[in-house]
Amino acid sequence: MVQLLQGVKLKMGKADSWIWKAGGFQTFAVNSAYIQVRKDKVGEFSPVYSKLWRCKVLPSALITAWRVMENKIATRANLERRGVVVENSLCCLCGKVEGSSSHLFSGCDFAWRVWSLCCEWLGVSFVIHKDPMVNFLQFRLCQTSDSVNDVWGAIWVSVVSEIWKHRNSVIFDRGVVDALEVFALVQVNV
Repeated sequence: MVQLLQGVKLKMGKADSWIWKAGGFQTFAVNSAYIQVRKDKVGEFSPVYSKLWRCKVLPSALITAWRVMENKIATRANLERRGVVVENSLCCLCGKVEGSSSHLFSGCDFAWRVWSLCCEWLGVSFVIHKDPMVNFLQFRLCQTSDSVNDVWGAIWVSVVSEIWKHRNSVIFDRGVVDALEVFALVQVNV
């Protein structure tokens, strides 16, 4: 900070002011701030998100799926990383591994069971990738229309959303871990 202030010359009688250098007009604009914050990702993932936002599901499910893709969901691992004291860092659904986003939605035995039930119901084979964004992109059919793949995207969003809701039920409402219940709710949602 001392180095930054060395070149600054203060003038008596002149009021302090802020200058926004990222926008071009020297005045702050939300859009220019957003571009600055996200400049490392601008355009990089836009095809994924455009596919996600086209899914015909409840907005709350879409927001949950987006937060999962961004790893901004309040998993036990993310809470600990932010300095929140967590009583037990193990996944509440399987009790075997730390409850991270990639584990909860793909690596967990419970999640695997839900995905397997969905794939059996749909009559497809599917490899679950540990990265939720890649998992979403892979959960599509080759050589089919965008509208058909929008339905597949809706299924993916529904599975992720229902796993998250079930996890919260287990933690906060003393719910019972039940993959069949989650699968049935996915079917109803879709």
